[in-house]
Amino acid sequence: MSFFRAVIAGILLATLAPLPAHARSAPDRGRAFQPRPRSQPLYGTKAPEEDPETQEHYVEAHDGTDIFVETWLPTAKDGNRPPSRIPTVLVMTPYMAIYGPLNTEETWIGYMTARGYAVSYAHVRGTGRSGGCLEQTSTSQIKDGARVVEYLGRDAPWSNGRVGMYGASYDAETQISTAGLGGRARIKYLKAIIPTASVGSQYDWNYMDGVPWDGQPASGNSAYLAISALPEQRPNPQHYPEKAECQDEVMLESANQNGDYTEYWQQREYRPGARRVEAATLMVHGLRDFNVQPITLAGFFDRLSNGTPHKGLFGVWNHAFPDSHSSVEPDWQRADWNDMVIAWFDRYLKGLKTGVQSWPDVQVQTSRGQWWSVDEFPTTGGRLGQLALGQNGTLGKRRPRGKTTYQEQLAVGEPEAGQDAVFETPKLDDTLHVTGQPMLDLWLTTDKPDGHVAAKLEVIGRGGEPLVHEGSYRARHATYGARSLQHIKPMPRGWFEQEVGEEIATDEAVNVVVRFLPTDLHVPRGGRLRLTISGSVAYQKGDSAPSGSASNITLLHNCNYASTLRFRMPDKSARLLNVREIDEPAGTALRSTPGRTAARTGGGLASAPVCGRGPRALPFL
Repeated sequence: MSFFRAVIAGILLATLAPLPAHARSAPDRGRAFQPRPRSQPLYGTKAPEEDPETQEHYVEAHDGTDIFVETWLPTAKDGNRPPSRIPTVLVMTPYMAIYGPLNTEETWIGYMTARGYAVSYAHVRGTGRSGGCLEQTSTSQIKDGARVVEYLGRDAPWSNGRVGMYGASYDAETQISTAGLGGRARIKYLKAIIPTASVGSQYDWNYMDGVPWDGQPASGNSAYLAISALPEQRPNPQHYPEKAECQDEVMLESANQNGDYTEYWQQREYRPGARRVEAATLMVHGLRDFNVQPITLAGFFDRLSNGTPHKGLFGVWNHAFPDSHSSVEPDWQRADWNDMVIAWFDRYLKGLKTGVQSWPDVQVQTSRGQWWSVDEFPTTGGRLGQLALGQNGTLGKRRPRGKTTYQEQLAVGEPEAGQDAVFETPKLDDTLHVTGQPMLDLWLTTDKPDGHVAAKLEVIGRGGEPLVHEGSYRARHATYGARSLQHIKPMPRGWFEQEVGEEIATDEAVNVVVRFLPTDLHVPRGGRLRLTISGSVAYQKGDSAPSGSASNITLLHNCNYASTLRFRMPDKSARLLNVREIDEPAGTALRSTPGRTAARTGGGLASAPVCGRGPRALPFL
């Protein structure tokens, strides 16, 4: 994440986004969804500087490091007095030096305190007023999170014994890492989390399956190094020397571009903690996130225990909350987002009946805007689909033949002639709905022992042009994937963890699976689905890096070696949802209308057998 994007993430977290005028909602057929919070805006806000002895606190970490926590409390207003014991919502963040003033009632803090919640901000070690070393959410920081939760749940004088966590981006990964990997005795006070736009591991932010995002490790870690050096408004000078002493490992690892899943990245992997999460989890992610790809959802959200209350909200927005995605389809912003947040915390931090248990397990938004519900994501469990690569750039042949060769480009960016292979379906007789996490099941040969395979799957409209979302971001209706040919070992747990690259065999057929980012693509009748394979893909966050080997890669597509795009489609019984968007004022009852997804298969193209074999699943598809 660039420093500019870090600033934007902070702004998004600290403020309530205004709603644009003259908005038009996305398609909204189906069952009405209306969250019902109970807490009302009754109170004022008491800032930490008004009572620093109570509301400013240092928590001592396991290694003696000072972790600074400051708290805003509800205060009496218009004759309404808050209870003496209240729940706390914790934001654990490295961004305190760039947030700016946080004690006005127009901010998110004022919104929460008005409804009877304490709001605490913990300065991540190595940032703000905390001591220690910024380590990019590794072992010590995770322990810090557990200690802060324990203090707020057990020792804070206002505490009712229940703590929630909230935030986006880095402020979301502190939630899932603390909830899953913090010491159980300490995090027993953590009852609810709402992680938004979280990584599932630091590896995923820098690489995709052995392929680095060009320049990302160095630029990203340099930006965080700069953040750690920024003076907070009320700094503690004794902390500055130790903040500067501990970046050697981080910066050294950021210079490594080999794609290996080293011990450094293993220490920053949060998915093993998913099954241990006991806090009720409302997980949120934009499927057009330019910064933190939704790959997090594979191996974390779908591994949360059935015994842990959890819901998902995944739709068409960028690196933001669902009500503030102004740069991608601004008219589709969810006006019910704050109600969802309060209803979630009301239920699990205050014990109020808000009906959250009856919400759809997962709400997913298609690329055309319609919301629908599914039991799980990205492993949706719907119908399997397949489209075979074929000769002359075809996609969807029942008996494919031939092979296609391209040369991996040496530089990032758009490939030149001969440096990509493009496959496209015919115009579809009916709509096609591709959901979950598509996978490209390739058979190929290469003339060199290294190479990167990058892929883009995009929706082509009836007029023959790629469909593009409205807004300044101009994101395509598409999903992306990449795989290093030296890192093709299976992923038995659902995420990449190959420690060392191995040279691929040359001049012999090898099976390579390329994962796409989780998505939900609606291909209209008369439209097409286009697959482009090359050595580098221009994803919104930047370009995936080619290997530099300029390998000649031959894709095999015949009945002995059937290279196939594999994916899920919705179940026939999946329900459509009518949700509140910004053109629908609060207080107006939403109507339920009949509507199911109908599991469209592109006129039967996606369900047809290939070489006599019907669609089959790959692991985690």
